[in-house]
Amino acid sequence: MDMQAEKANFASLNHSMPDPENRNLFRKSERICHQNQIDKLFKEGKSLKSGFLRLLYVESDDNGPPQVQVLIAAPKKMLRLAVQRNQMKRRIREAYRKFKHPLIEDYAKRLKHLDIAIVFNGKQCVSQAETNTAIITLLDRLKSIYEKHTG
Repeated sequence: MDMQAEKANFASLNHSMPDPENRNLFRKSERICHQNQIDKLFKEGKSLKSGFLRLLYVESDDNGPPQVQVLIAAPKKMLRLAVQRNQMKRRIREAYRKFKHPLIEDYAKRLKHLDIAIVFNGKQCVSQAETNTAIITLLDRLKSIYEKHTG
């Protein structure tokens, strides 16, 4: 097959991208980057625990574009090796990325801002399945707290 026919076949394929609103992304705008936000989160934040994860959260009336912002931490005190810390942060980030949508939709409706810190408290790395379960549990508990306060 010549080069032009190959290009024509490739161009005829319909490469439709999913709607950006429905894609499972974890953008920079969804991360907590400013030290004052981090300080406020650890000073004033309320805490939830689920096994090896601890979730700190602070709700405010700021209604900028990102309704929910997240910080993910795996302290050196818990996991000495950088490889393990990075692996756990990757797993937590992946689980949050998959299961964040109901929480974000709720806060978008409320026009409130939520800062979350997810801190790993285990002594050793855990599997992606266990991480998914823990994240789902924490996000469901956070959502039920929201529903209890509003209704």
